[in-house]
Amino acid sequence: MDIEDARFLLTMAAVLIVGLLLAVAAGSQPFMRRADHGFGFRFVRRQ
Repeated sequence: MDIEDARFLLTMAAVLIVGLLLAVAAGSQPFMRRADHGFGFRFVRRQ
């Protein structure tokens, strides 16, 4: 395994993890507005 292969796999894993976290945060927004503490709304404002 080359260093570039490992770097590529790590990058893909990081992208997938971030995507999953954003999907979960967006999906749970209507149900967890109080527990969320406005994180989802901050993210929406940035876009």
